[in-house]
Amino acid sequence: MMSPELIGRTDELELLQELCDTMDVIHIGGRSGVGKTAFVSEFCKDRDHIMFSCRPTGKVRNLKALSELVGKEVTSLQDALDVVSECSEDRRMVVIDNAHRLDGIEDIVVNGNIVLILVSQFFDNAEIVLEPFDLRESGYFFPDCMPREKLLIYAVTGGVPGYMTRFDRNISISDNIERLFFRENGQLYSEPERLLRSMNIREPEGYLSVLTAMSEGTDTINGIMRGSDDNSTSAVVRHLDPLMDKLVVRHVPEGMTRASYRISDNMMRFWLSFVQNHANDIASGRNHIFADIVEDEMEGYLSTVYRETCSKVTDTPSRSGPNRMRRAPCSHIVPMTTKCVSYHAHGPNVP
Repeated sequence: MMSPELIGRTDELELLQELCDTMDVIHIGGRSGVGKTAFVSEFCKDRDHIMFSCRPTGKVRNLKALSELVGKEVTSLQDALDVVSECSEDRRMVVIDNAHRLDGIEDIVVNGNIVLILVSQFFDNAEIVLEPFDLRESGYFFPDCMPREKLLIYAVTGGVPGYMTRFDRNISISDNIERLFFRENGQLYSEPERLLRSMNIREPEGYLSVLTAMSEGTDTINGIMRGSDDNSTSAVVRHLDPLMDKLVVRHVPEGMTRASYRISDNMMRFWLSFVQNHANDIASGRNHIFADIVEDEMEGYLSTVYRETCSKVTDTPSRSGPNRMRRAPCSHIVPMTTKCVSYHAHGPNVP
């Protein structure tokens, strides 16, 4: 595993400092694995703060643990904040990670000597929403890799830090992808289903059916309906809406009347296009599936990811604050014919 040291996020750290100077309650959102905990930990490490991470063990146990942290029995987050406020002379930060696991966070009243930072993947309209890294930023995780290797890593991870930090610096990129995706016990072998469940999608099969149809080249509502298990356009829309809300799928207007839908999450797109298709090989324990078969099949996919990266310019403000535009810069990439099986991924070395 690579070092969990925070990479990038300079603009977001500056924005969080600005918000702490002007607001009492700040929400930080972003998908699972995007690095919310690492980000807020980096911000707080030299500041007076209390940090509490809610566990998936139930609200009663979380309140018990919160009581132990503040040194007094509390029955709500509001009680805990009041205790901290009474004991704090100077302005102090209180960070609640996975805040959605506590009740009453919408009605919190914060005194002037506390800054409350609430962190959750379910804060879609937060003041700061962390996004996966683009191709250039993802390359900072692998400073010693060749440019085409960086493209390959980005094409299978989508720039999600939680995926990139699972790469082992002691083995090749090819072997890392094999180990993570193409083994039944691989950490990312079942990631699409886990990701959908983390979005509160309780029955991911229907969503995966829609996404599979899209990965096979279908991009219209009617086409997706014919290629999936959905038997009506309304069912397709019902599946697409939450996927668009979570940025797994994007809507692409084409002219006045036609619109298409594309999978925007690279990990999901890679898994649907290549991992899922080799499920039988994986189940049989076949070795070197990626190096022997999949890597040669990926040239068209890599070219598509590269073109999208170079042309990706959005004209809407970033969700990390108003008037902050996002542009995905294009890094230099070596010719697509260069294979990556012999290079090794090294740990981060931030310039």
